[in-house]
Amino acid sequence: MNWRTEMDVLEAERLADELVTAELAKQDAMWGRLNKRADVANGELFQAGLGQFDAIFDRRNGDEAAFDEPPMIYPEGWSGFRSYGGDIPNIVVGIAFMTQEVKRLLLKGEDYTRLARRPDQTYSAETGRPYAIEA
Repeated sequence: MNWRTEMDVLEAERLADELVTAELAKQDAMWGRLNKRADVANGELFQAGLGQFDAIFDRRNGDEAAFDEPPMIYPEGWSGFRSYGGDIPNIVVGIAFMTQEVKRLLLKGEDYTRLARRPDQTYSAETGRPYAIEA
C-alpha cells in the first residue's frame, strides 16, 4: 500500500480517538449522556450508525446521490440524515452512533464477553483472511 507519511500511526490513532470523542461530546450535548430519548430505546442508534456506513459504502461505490435520502435502515421518523463531509467525518459520526448503542446495551446489563476463535475458525496472518475450511 502507498501510505501517506504526514502523520505516523500513533498520531493517526490518537486523532481518530479524538475525533470520535469530540463527536460523542456533541451527541451527548444534544441528547444527554444517558440518551434517554424514547426513540433510542429500541436500537435506533445502531440503525443510524449503519445508515451512515451504508451511505458511505454506496458513495465509495460510485453513488454520488448516496446522502440525498436516508438509507432504508436509517431509523424511521428520524430527521437530519446528511453527509458530514468526506469519509472521515461520516465514519466518525457512524462510530459515535455505534458507541452510543454500546453504551445503551451496557447500561441494560448485556454481556460484553468477547468469544475466542474456535479451532475450526483458522486465520492466515499473511493475508488477514480466514483460511477456507476444507471438507
